[in-house]
Amino acid sequence: MDEGFCIVEMIFDSRGKPEDYRFLEVNPSFEKQGGPANATGKRLRELVPKIEDNWIKIFGTVALTGKPVRFAEESKALGNRWFDVYAFPIGASGDRKVAVLFSNFTERKLSEQALLAAKNEIGRHALQLEQVVAERTRKLQETIGELEGFSYSVSHDMRAPLRAMQSYASFLTEEYAGKLDEKGTNYLHQIMRSAARLDRLIQDVLSYTRVIHSKLPMGSVDLDRLVRDLVQLFPNGQPIRLQTRIRGTLPKVIGNEALMAQVVSNLLSNGAKFVAPGTTPLIKISAEGMDGDFVRVSFRDNGIGIAPENQKRIFRLFERIHSVEEYEGTGIGLTIVRKASERMGAEFGFESRMGAGSNFWIQLKKA
Repeated sequence: MDEGFCIVEMIFDSRGKPEDYRFLEVNPSFEKQGGPANATGKRLRELVPKIEDNWIKIFGTVALTGKPVRFAEESKALGNRWFDVYAFPIGASGDRKVAVLFSNFTERKLSEQALLAAKNEIGRHALQLEQVVAERTRKLQETIGELEGFSYSVSHDMRAPLRAMQSYASFLTEEYAGKLDEKGTNYLHQIMRSAARLDRLIQDVLSYTRVIHSKLPMGSVDLDRLVRDLVQLFPNGQPIRLQTRIRGTLPKVIGNEALMAQVVSNLLSNGAKFVAPGTTPLIKISAEGMDGDFVRVSFRDNGIGIAPENQKRIFRLFERIHSVEEYEGTGIGLTIVRKASERMGAEFGFESRMGAGSNFWIQLKKA
């Protein structure tokens, strides 16, 4: 058999305490499993002087009580080996002989210990990583909070002097136009246009900040009413002509009304601005049911279209494909649309061809 086997005779001192044992028989696997060499007829302490007392104590208890025992034990004296041992009494009760069946499972034990050590180490690293992530998250949240407050405050504080600049420039144009030559009047108009452009940029930054960080209650949105109201209010005082055609009645969807208003307003504004010179902007708005519980709302315009190489750039913050002289804008509108769609859990996309217009769509769950 593969297991080591031996029969030992216990040796007791004058007080009846086990102090050693003698090997009476061993099998061929005895040495293979880690037992001392040439053991037959010899005492354990003779073969292994530094053997741990526990080995003698356990076998002595078996001999005295007649009760078998099963245990696992390490012996440093036998080369730091681990043994799985079954010991039981043999012969007459007074013989004090014990049969021992054992196997060396050192490799498995070492593997288990290495695995446990690795598990503990991984756990320790995971805990450290979790603490680092928690600390960095806390600091990041503090920084974001400070930046939000800073950007909101600066944006509001910047708008006040801008409005003053626009007002004073307007007063100069209206009341002192006769005292200024054509060049001076042109300078004033440039100041007014630049101030208006910067004011729009600040408003868009504020809108983007609100979209990213505002609380987001989700519910049923009457898309038909919302879109028709925004179309009626458009362009909010801006000199933009826009024709819109809404096909049928738009459905109710699950979303956030404030974010949905941002999406629609920016898509209307984009469709109105990016048209060829002399073209009246036209946006066709429609909704079609998708598979399951979703609806896709499309905003198809007759604009200049977007070249393939620019189709990823249009969603970057402050990214502009055209110069301000060609087309007004801040480069934030479509970034707001995408971010608002993401926060509502909606899908957003578009198809476009140069000279053939674009179709922007948002896919939402039906209410």
